Amino acid sequence: MTEYRSYVAIGDSLSEGLGDFEFEIKRERAGWTDRLAALLAKQAETNGHEFHYANLAIRGSKLPDIMSSQLEAALSLKPDLVTVMAGANDLMKSYKKYPELQSQLADGVKKLQDAGCVVLVANTLNPLHLRVFRAMAVRAEVMTRLIEDTAAALGAPVLDVFRIDSLKELCFWAEDMVHFSGHGHARVANRAAEALNLDYRHLEHEESEMSAPARGLYATIRWFVVHVLPFFSRKIRRVSSGDGIEPKYPELVPFEAEAGDFRLLRHELVS
Repeated sequence: MTEYRSYVAIGDSLSEGLGDFEFEIKRERAGWTDRLAALLAKQAETNGHEFHYANLAIRGSKLPDIMSSQLEAALSLKPDLVTVMAGANDLMKSYKKYPELQSQLADGVKKLQDAGCVVLVANTLNPLHLRVFRAMAVRAEVMTRLIEDTAAALGAPVLDVFRIDSLKELCFWAEDMVHFSGHGHARVANRAAEALNLDYRHLEHEESEMSAPARGLYATIRWFVVHVLPFFSRKIRRVSSGDGIEPKYPELVPFEAEAGDFRLLRHELVS
């Protein structure tokens, strides 16, 4: 098993951690990347090593941003492991732009590998949990193939978010319906741990114990006003939700194995 003593996450809002429990109150220790960092920290602790973590992901980031400024910052930190989640904010670009996106992704992953980093590449989520999003499923599948083909050509492992069937259920999504809930972030972190062959997993709740966001008439109207209208407003004004946002962990910092609701077990003990 590869020893990981340092980890850097680059990506968009999902890697930043939006949607996780109490994220709006506290960005730190939230999101699948932070949860993966906790598992890596537990692994390092078991092996008698210190562990350091940085999270450079910013909401609204598109693949070219992630594979340029975030990538260069990650390279400067010289981590053992980098996770890359990119492409979700590029789905609506013309298909003619996709080869350019693939080239940028490939160049970035290769730079990280050449620097000695293990790179775990996440594919694109499959937006089947809400009927209004299902028109995006074809584009998500095309983007997923693009990402997987790139990773395969470079020998990089893939975090297969696209095929996590349980993400069709609303209990794995936050109120805005575009970011994972805490349950969803925990599930994705566990899949990442599986891809990296780690010994530890987060203890997840049974789906019967989870609550899903309300989708009645009032809740749907509120969702449209609170979440959908601001999205289109930003599009019209050509601004990003990440404008003015700084990375929550811009430098490698010591990261502990457990805190708050982070509950870890050796994976053979997780039912």
